[in-house]
Amino acid sequence: MTDISTFNHEADERVAAKHAVSIAEENWRSLCTQYASTFVAAERRSSDVQSALKELLQEINCNTKPSVKRVGRALDPNYSEEDNDEDEEGEGEEQDEPTQPASALLANLAEKHRLRRRTLMQHSSLLELLELPSLMDACVRSSLYEDALSIAGFANTLERRHLMESSSSSSEKKEVEQQTVVVGVVSEIRRREADLRRMLIHRLRGDVTMPQCLEVVTALRRLNGVELERRNNKSGEQHDLEGVHAAMEMRLQVDFLEARDAWLEGGIAKVGSAQAAAAAASDKGGASSRTSAQAEQILDGIERYRTRCFEIVTQFLAIFRGSFAPSTSSSNNQDHSFSLLSMWTARRVQTFLTSLNSNMISHVHDTATLRDALDASSFFASSMGRVGADFQSLLAPIFEPLLTKMIVGYWSDGLNGMSETLKACRDAGIAGPLFGTETSSSKESSDGINVDDVDVQSSRTPHPPRSLLALPPLARFLNAYLTGLNELRRCLLPGAFPSIRLAHSKLIADAKMALQANERAALTPGLRGEATKLREAAAKMKAEFDKCVEPYMQISLEVALGSFDYAIAEADKARVEAEKKAAVLAAEKARVDAEERAKAEAEELAARLKAEAETAAAEAAIAQMKVEEEEHSIEERESTEVQSD
Repeated sequence: MTDISTFNHEADERVAAKHAVSIAEENWRSLCTQYASTFVAAERRSSDVQSALKELLQEINCNTKPSVKRVGRALDPNYSEEDNDEDEEGEGEEQDEPTQPASALLANLAEKHRLRRRTLMQHSSLLELLELPSLMDACVRSSLYEDALSIAGFANTLERRHLMESSSSSSEKKEVEQQTVVVGVVSEIRRREADLRRMLIHRLRGDVTMPQCLEVVTALRRLNGVELERRNNKSGEQHDLEGVHAAMEMRLQVDFLEARDAWLEGGIAKVGSAQAAAAAASDKGGASSRTSAQAEQILDGIERYRTRCFEIVTQFLAIFRGSFAPSTSSSNNQDHSFSLLSMWTARRVQTFLTSLNSNMISHVHDTATLRDALDASSFFASSMGRVGADFQSLLAPIFEPLLTKMIVGYWSDGLNGMSETLKACRDAGIAGPLFGTETSSSKESSDGINVDDVDVQSSRTPHPPRSLLALPPLARFLNAYLTGLNELRRCLLPGAFPSIRLAHSKLIADAKMALQANERAALTPGLRGEATKLREAAAKMKAEFDKCVEPYMQISLEVALGSFDYAIAEADKARVEAEKKAAVLAAEKARVDAEERAKAEAEELAARLKAEAETAAAEAAIAQMKVEEEEHSIEERESTEVQSD
């Protein structure tokens, strides 16, 4: 029983081993398939290395075998020239050099050994020399400009001591071949000089202060000095060093402006690039947030452009204006320097104005933002004026058309709204929206002129006529007109006055044409609805516009434009009319008072005469009564006498 279990256990192990072997083979095949390209490449490289080693061994054998034979022949005392001829005929080879005697060959080998020994003794110095290019590269990468420039100057010293002196000797070719190490080191240092120049110019492309600019430009000038020294060492001819120095200085100025120009462009993603701000504001909220974000972006762009341009110009003047000596030769260079700066400034200003114009047209739609942008641009221009680059006169062609366009836009909206209202009422046959309620105050204001307000008209827009409350379409049109004038007052540019006057004249003509067209359409037979009221409203609006709206619009425009002479003339005219009307009223009042006074006097006289007549009648009655009493007393007395008789 135990044997059977042991056998089964061994059988299971064999099966497991076979299974593991099959799995290992599958893994091996998959790895071979996966890394087949690597195995092929390794095999190819091994075959290439073997072939290269074989070629190297063959070349070593070919190059060293003749030398070994030649040395052996020279050291063999039994060797003769006849044996040399026989060897040449047997081998069929040609020797490059004739076989020298043993003494000469040993002397040559001793000299070579001495040179190699001397080279070995200068091993540390040679290592330092060979490490100069890598050391300069490390200095350049670590921004150690002083050390890098010192290495560059030392390269000039090496070139002058070794290469220039050897080139002036008789064995020029042989000596230059012996100085291959120095030539290689100097050429490597020259390449590092180019890297140093590129790194210095690249540093000017960043945000650097004035001391840092001075440091970089000083390093570049020292690099130019190294180049001048190298050119002066190349040959014994006399070079125009002043001309070369002037050319290098001009090139330095060009590189400086190009680098700082790249910094200016990189820091400002177009003046007033309001697209990003508009996109950000659209995610947050409505039109007001987008407008404020665009305005802030434009103003921020103008401010950054002003700051950077002024900083670049100030740095250029501080660095390069004092670099010229007061001599006749350098005065020409100074003129070139200032002309270069003026060309750069003109180009930057033109770029700024072009970008500003495009951004203003696209993203500025109200006069408040226009005014802020104008103030920022004017401050920019005045700041550049301190360095002789004031461009305030170039701002007017950008802002004046925009201002006129905004004002005319308000006016056009008002005119279009009035025309659409009139057309809608005609089509619907409804006259209700064309009439309003005319208050008593509006009647009083339309009938007369307040003398106290005449002086105020010269400094501010007069109050709108309240009679227009009876005609809502004309009132809304006038409100739109006054809204445009209010926007105009936020950014009043004298250069835009002629175009605004022309737009005003065109608006008046278009409004009259619209009212005339409305009247003709209202008088057309077959008008449905409230035809009578529509015709009455059309005639009344046309008459009111000619009588009241047009003069008021003219006065308001002149006051808004600051034409105080016109306003004062209109005020004087109104004052005269008011005085005339007051005089007429006073005369009428005096006439009425005189009539009333005469009537009162006549009534008083009649009353007095009546009273006198009544008094006379009373006196007459009293006298009559007295007479009657006397007669009665006489009669009584006579009757008494008769009775007594």
